[in-house]
This record gives sequence, C-alpha cells and structure tokens, in this order.
Amino acid sequence: MIRISKNYKGSKRRLLVEGTLAGDWVDVLEKSWLEAQTSRNGEPMRIDLSGVTWIDDKGSELLKRMLQDGAELRAKGIMTKAVIEELIEEISAGTHNPKL
Repeated sequence: MIRISKNYKGSKRRLLVEGTLAGDWVDVLEKSWLEAQTSRNGEPMRIDLSGVTWIDDKGSELLKRMLQDGAELRAKGIMTKAVIEELIEEISAGTHNPKL
C-alpha cells in the first residue's frame, strides 16, 4: 500500500510518500512525480520518504531517476536513508567513470 500527498506552496513542490515503494506502487509514485513535474518552476522537487517502510529494486530505480533529475529525497528511517545514500554513491561513481 502507498499514500502520496502533494504539497504545493508557491513554486515549491513536495510529495510526501508513505507505505511500501514496491511493485505496482512504484508506478503510482512515478505517475504522481511526473504530474508534479509538469508544473514546477525550476525549484527542485522534494520527495519526503519519511513514511516509507520498504523499497524494492523497482522502487530504487525510480528513486535513482528522481535523483538524476535533480529531486531532493528526504528520509528518517535507517533503511530508507541507506538506500538513498547508496543511490547517490552509484550516481557519483557513474559520473567519474567514463564508459568504454
């Protein structure tokens, strides 16, 4: 199960995500994220993952795309923070290692 709350204040856009980021729920978050993207004004999208209890591989891939697009991911839980840190490291390593 997943619940996504949209919070728009001026040009700031924020999505609050609660529940599991797995399976078909990843598609629900992606749709909400893409819809929110259409109305942003250069401000980074903030994704609050404080209420997320589980992230599967599909969810991690979406979060990675969000980070690459400039989104700010926020989390409180140890597991969620670890996933975000790992994704940031992957992205950073990819920018320093040219493809052959």
